[in-house]
Amino acid sequence: MNTEERLARLEHELFRAHAVNDIQNLMGRYTVNHAPATVGQAINFFALDLPDVSAEIGDRGVYVGEAGLRELFVDSFPMEPVGNLLIHFIATPMVQVAADGKTARGVWRSPGVEAVRPADGGGPVALWSFGAYAADFVYISGTWKIHHLQWFRTIKSTFADGWVKDLSMTHGGPIKESPNVRPSTFHNPYTPESVQVPVPPCPPAYETYEGFGWATTAQTVTAATR
Repeated sequence: MNTEERLARLEHELFRAHAVNDIQNLMGRYTVNHAPATVGQAINFFALDLPDVSAEIGDRGVYVGEAGLRELFVDSFPMEPVGNLLIHFIATPMVQVAADGKTARGVWRSPGVEAVRPADGGGPVALWSFGAYAADFVYISGTWKIHHLQWFRTIKSTFADGWVKDLSMTHGGPIKESPNVRPSTFHNPYTPESVQVPVPPCPPAYETYEGFGWATTAQTVTAATR
């Protein structure tokens, strides 16, 4: 390997190293904006030019394309800012940038708290909402964007009764029928009778983009990856 080849390889690996920080900041911006007053801005973090861009939230369905994301984040999610609360922290970051540097995979465990006013009126109800995010990212026009995002909801319950007693929000189902919404791919919330499996897994190392199927494949290897 000559000097030019070595320099090119070092520049490529430096780009991949910087990408990890850029992607974590991107997910941070997404979660900060996932609030009642600003949740509609979430679509700005997605690769809207890609026809298969998507977001899947628990068992609500897979929202596909820019039209689907607008249905989800602009039409369905927004709520009255006064008295409502959505805070979904991100933790245990795991990011794998593809060897070719064009895409990346990421997983974050996410403990969350919410306060939601009932649709029929009354004061806000304090809720627990814990789960995990998995995502594909793509490098487009000099910036990283979310290609596919999936929220794996493990528990959602009232603060008062907790996730063992309150199972009323275990299954919510699709928000509405739409040509831009496909069936959910995975939903395994906690119940006293359920078996929790390690999904999403630690994102495996990979050479080049090969689809989002990795996110619903159970973890089988616990050793460190490159």
